[in-house]
Amino acid sequence: MLVTEEARPACSEAERLAAGALAERLQEQGRLATIQPFWAYPRWWLAQAICSALGVLASVLCVGTPLIGLIVAAVALVLCLIDGTRLAPLRRLTGSRASQNVISPPLAAAPKPPVTLIISASIDYLPKAPNRFLPASLIATNAACVALVAACAALRLGEIDGLPISIAQMIPTLLLLAAILVFLERGTAQTVPDHSAIDAALEIAARLDSDPPEHLAVALVFGGAGSAQAAGLRYWLRSRRKRGMKPADIAILAVEPCSAGAPSWWRRDGIVIATGLHPQLRRAASSASKRIDRSIEPRGGADATGAGVARGDGWPAIAIGSRQLEKGEQGSDNVAAVVAELGEALVRELDDELAASVEAD
Repeated sequence: MLVTEEARPACSEAERLAAGALAERLQEQGRLATIQPFWAYPRWWLAQAICSALGVLASVLCVGTPLIGLIVAAVALVLCLIDGTRLAPLRRLTGSRASQNVISPPLAAAPKPPVTLIISASIDYLPKAPNRFLPASLIATNAACVALVAACAALRLGEIDGLPISIAQMIPTLLLLAAILVFLERGTAQTVPDHSAIDAALEIAARLDSDPPEHLAVALVFGGAGSAQAAGLRYWLRSRRKRGMKPADIAILAVEPCSAGAPSWWRRDGIVIATGLHPQLRRAASSASKRIDRSIEPRGGADATGAGVARGDGWPAIAIGSRQLEKGEQGSDNVAAVVAELGEALVRELDDELAASVEAD
């Protein structure tokens, strides 16, 4: 338990207090812990709402001036798509906020193998929503609607007009209007207290510290502003890349909330488009599911987990956590415990694979 059960949105005072409490908890467990402050742009929802509004404006303009409407729609589409990257030009106009990462390096007594395992979880809580992965699918839908408006503007520019074009243009315009409201509601929604990801990450680290893997050094990175597309983890990775760290040097195990639902691991992930996570880590996750003798179904969607964001920047990563139950499906009694067991088994599988490759060399 970290400090209190109060709301803990990204870049808030409660998040910073929780970071300090987490650093103390790590020190009590015999680990070094340092706090890394950074500035983040957490208002991704406002940037996306602006893109939606630009799409609506483009739809209105293209009726009378299709060229201007096409230009506005094209600008909105580009801004919508690149907002999920580290550039995020539109999000930078919404203002920055202070946040903190909590970093715990490998134990001093541990050997120095060529690969460092980074166990990561977010410090802040996710906003309340029917589906915690809704933002990622919303961004993709937002971009698709703006693209449809741009296509209609291009057809009008080519003097292809009529009732079918008007109907085709009206549908994405109405969706964009709804998206503005949904994005704004998402940005102002209260957060749901859920520290299961942190607890699971600490449990995995404790098990690995008591029985260290031979070919992996274990470090922890608890990222601030995790709900802002893993801003803290992305900042830490960028800072380490500047110091010479390469993708071949690390493997990232991102732990997602797992207080309810069914244990799962992610096969594919991303912010807008779901792409395959690291193949070696996917093999390890699949083998780990069989190793612990549990029925664990993988997930594949643009959910913007820490692993999906890191993979988008070129780092080897995998995510574990829980997924929502399907209709009629029975959940586990203690999802977080199963996820911690899955995480440890995944690391053991990866360690065995690294051992086999060393012996082959």
